[in-house]
Amino acid sequence: MQPAVIKAIHDWELAWNRSQEAATHAMRTAFPPLDHSKTPAYCCDIMLAYEHEGIGSGRLCIDDYCRATIEFEGVPNQVIADAVDETFGIGWFDYTEGRPLMAAGPGTYNWDDESTSAEYEVSLGEDGLGRVYIAYVPVPDAAAVLAALTAASSCHTANGET
Repeated sequence: MQPAVIKAIHDWELAWNRSQEAATHAMRTAFPPLDHSKTPAYCCDIMLAYEHEGIGSGRLCIDDYCRATIEFEGVPNQVIADAVDETFGIGWFDYTEGRPLMAAGPGTYNWDDESTSAEYEVSLGEDGLGRVYIAYVPVPDAAAVLAALTAASSCHTANGET
């Protein structure tokens, strides 16, 4: 292989690694409980995980296209509802019928972003704890959701709700 091609591939690899590191940093900054997973990644080279009393547990993967998949469970319904309404606006998800998510009650709500192919699904549980599943989300969008979850969690913790 010609030296110019080898250098070009090397430059690409450096940029790729910086992009992956920056995506990881963005996720961990937006949601501080996330840390590198202690178990091997099952789907992606980068897998972050958390377990934190009061805000549940879960994992986040960053794929080869720098898209995030978030799977959190045991998250208080009110935290999920506040984060979704703050990030997307009132009544954005299917089946909310134009109401704030918490007012829509227990159930599963979703939205597919046709412009990015991202899939958003949240479930509010009967027991007050829900699930967040978001797949194929660009890093900036995932960071926005994570930051909203962090802010909602902090607010509810400060109010003694979680």
